[in-house]
Amino acid sequence: MTLLRKRVTVIGAGRSGLAAARVLHSLGAEVFVSEQAILSSQARTELTQLGISFEENGHTERAISQAQLVILSPGVPITAPIVRRAQELNIPIWGELELAYRLCPSKKIIAVTGTNGKSTTTKLIEELLNQNGARAISAGNIGTPLVARLNEITPDTIVVLEVSSFQLESIESFRPKVAVLLNIAPNHLDRHKSFTEYLFAKCRIFENQTEHDVLVLPKDITLPKHPRSQLLYYDDLLPELSSLRVPKHLKEDAAAALTACRVFMPKMPPPSEELVRKAQLPHRQEFIAEIDGVRFYNDSKATTVHATLAALNAFAGPLVVILGGRNKNLDFTPLAQALRSKPICEILLIGEAAPQIAQFLEAAQISQFSVVRDFSEAVARALRYPGATCLLSPACASFDQFRSYEERGQAFREAVLQAQHSATIPTEL
Repeated sequence: MTLLRKRVTVIGAGRSGLAAARVLHSLGAEVFVSEQAILSSQARTELTQLGISFEENGHTERAISQAQLVILSPGVPITAPIVRRAQELNIPIWGELELAYRLCPSKKIIAVTGTNGKSTTTKLIEELLNQNGARAISAGNIGTPLVARLNEITPDTIVVLEVSSFQLESIESFRPKVAVLLNIAPNHLDRHKSFTEYLFAKCRIFENQTEHDVLVLPKDITLPKHPRSQLLYYDDLLPELSSLRVPKHLKEDAAAALTACRVFMPKMPPPSEELVRKAQLPHRQEFIAEIDGVRFYNDSKATTVHATLAALNAFAGPLVVILGGRNKNLDFTPLAQALRSKPICEILLIGEAAPQIAQFLEAAQISQFSVVRDFSEAVARALRYPGATCLLSPACASFDQFRSYEERGQAFREAVLQAQHSATIPTEL
């Protein structure tokens, strides 16, 4: 579908939606933006200056009455009433990922999905390719939408995408040359309603692949449908990475990254330990400081039970664990059972899900937990245990108190650094 002179509605004015609106406008489309919430003043000003019509504080019939194409931001579910209405009117619906794919000058695409490890693996693939003479850029769920980076891409660029289940819900023809499915564990069940629905959304990453494409995955994963693509198991490369002194989950991410890279560069050497550690982005088991013998780590990105279990396995010794936030309809039973076998000093519960997690801990006969008001109180309690590691690994989303896991991680970091500053101030004699 040519976009020139098409009437296109973008539903959702987040980062991806606004980027899509800009590109569509530059291509000559007549763009309308519809946002459920109140637009930021910056977004409102930009849309006005571009001459893009918009509505905010709710989707109305105006959004689709004249539309010839609807573009969905990842945050808008395909079950939203406005999307259902567009379907009834037989209006084509693409997600931002689908739009960007159709406009992308390169089809050398590596797409990475999974429940955990997506960002680290995506970054590591990009770094490995660039270090070894290729030209690669990363985009997608890792930070910058693909549609916002199209002008940096040539036909020879290898595009490395982190893609989420939300993005994959609304694809149509998206077909990566290499699809990487790292792992699958329950997540986002507040949106997908069931693990089966979530799994099927993830598996759309290889839906359009053919026998000329490659799917990278672990041997222990069970897929609901058989891929047409060639299968490469990243477990096969783990022996090559045995010398890396990194946690097991990081070694698996590195194996997946190396497997994907070798599709394009078969002789690529294994990554160094330094590169693997460098690829681990902020808020992912990030060391902050040591205060009075207590080491503080920020793993705010752990928004699932699966991610928190991986973090617990990465740390030895006595632990103070901070859990809580907004539950995504996940079952905390596996986490409670795992905590029973760990050397726990205390579990600190915070946020909206604290009462729910407490029930699971009690059911597992764990009594050494407390509810705290904020991170300052959590840090103060952790300092009661010299020699311990205090780990923020919430197993929950951040949206009860924060706008993102990054904001939550920054709040924790500030509480730790404030405690460190207070600990260095000498008391008066």
